Amino acid sequence: MFQYFFIPLLLVFVWFAAFSYLKWNFKYWSKRKVFGPEPKILQGTFPKTYDGQCNLVEELHEIYKKFKDAHSYVGVFQARSPKLFILDPDVAMQILKTKFTYFHDNESSQWSSLNVEQLRFSSPFVSVGDVWKEKRAELSQALTINKIRSHFNMMQATACKMTEYINIHNYGTVWNAKDLANRFTCDVMTKFIWGIEENTFHDREGRSQIHQMADIMLNQAIRCVHYYGRTAAWPYLRKLWPVRFFPGLSDRFFQQLASTTMRDCTLVNRPSESIVINHLMQLKEKKKLNDLQIAGHTTTVLIDGFETAALVMAHCLLMLARHQRVQSKLRNILESKTVNISSFDELMALPYLDQCIQETLRLFPPLATLFKICTEYMSVDDCRNGSEVMLVPGDVVYISAYSFHRDAAYYEKPDEYWPERFDEELGGIQKYRNMGVFLPFGDGPRMCPGIKLGMMEVKIGITEMIRQFVVEPAANTRIDNKVAADSFLLRLDGEINLRIKGIAEK
Repeated sequence: MFQYFFIPLLLVFVWFAAFSYLKWNFKYWSKRKVFGPEPKILQGTFPKTYDGQCNLVEELHEIYKKFKDAHSYVGVFQARSPKLFILDPDVAMQILKTKFTYFHDNESSQWSSLNVEQLRFSSPFVSVGDVWKEKRAELSQALTINKIRSHFNMMQATACKMTEYINIHNYGTVWNAKDLANRFTCDVMTKFIWGIEENTFHDREGRSQIHQMADIMLNQAIRCVHYYGRTAAWPYLRKLWPVRFFPGLSDRFFQQLASTTMRDCTLVNRPSESIVINHLMQLKEKKKLNDLQIAGHTTTVLIDGFETAALVMAHCLLMLARHQRVQSKLRNILESKTVNISSFDELMALPYLDQCIQETLRLFPPLATLFKICTEYMSVDDCRNGSEVMLVPGDVVYISAYSFHRDAAYYEKPDEYWPERFDEELGGIQKYRNMGVFLPFGDGPRMCPGIKLGMMEVKIGITEMIRQFVVEPAANTRIDNKVAADSFLLRLDGEINLRIKGIAEK
């Protein structure tokens, strides 16, 4: 008779053990007197994100709006994993800047394993400890303003190729703005990084080889981030079945590309036409970098300059297409006789162009959420209720740039696209940075090192498009700003399809 009771009892025991395991950590924040929404089994405090109904930033924003007036931070859970969600920009600035030494590591370093892939960990974005400083210093020397300036004419030539491509293939059809922007940024990056020519504007249906490989990398990255989220309740699975952030195929491709480019430059005994490879070849001798580390740096610059810049450019074109007043105003400025768009300094400093892009970044910050790891014991004050919490090494902190950017307490009519809010007479962009509420690329020592390069790409691409064409939303492009549920670099849900017309057709 015993066997008839054993299996049911065993099942009850297993269910109880699993239930207890999934729930026991839910007192993590309440024990420290940190308030927060009630978590659910498996789903944590993000049930809609867990079910794939929305992006994490949207549920974070719901929590932000509910608790921001009473608390500087709240405790949240990804499955059973506790996170401290910062609601106060002053506290966020402490974490990113003044108390940065306690939060110098990013949670993205845990999204994959050094044992599985080494190339990615050559990036300053995911390096931990003191290694990130060394990696950032190696890379930032290739991204100085003077080195970027030297490729200004090349980028303008690529922008002209893009508009010629549109003129040749525009049979009255709708254009995918993201695809168009990616072709432009891919062409720019292949020259800037490796000094090679890849015709990204040859075939409207096809992709160049580097474009294809970058797409493969990004698709795998999304799968890895989703896997990390899905295994939040069972973190040991990541060690048993680790998932690569970038595929082995792309690692091998870019290692071979870097080696071939350096070999060819050495054989012809001339400096590389590439800014990045030329710089890394010099570092190879000075700092004994190996080929894997060099390839890691090239892919870091590629993803930043290829995908991030393309997202900003596509979203900016979308905003200009929706707001014809802004588009016309920008076009009139660009066509003014007092503006020299062939001058790097004048174009980079053009106020209204900058305002249009910054307003796009406010609505669609690529790094919409910052994930920081506490590396030393430290207390965080809640100035809104007079309490504090002691964080321990390993605690993860969330900061939502998306929420700060859409808070009416900081931005008047935050859901509207209004570039003039960043006019210098109103305090300019610096006013919002000083308040700690403008964080499209983070802030502090680990702020994105490729900002100047990306902004130059976007400004040149937008300038040429608006000078040559009128852009309008296509009928199948959504009219709201809902973000894609599966994006970790924030993007609009659905394709950004635009009608592109000649100025005379307006």
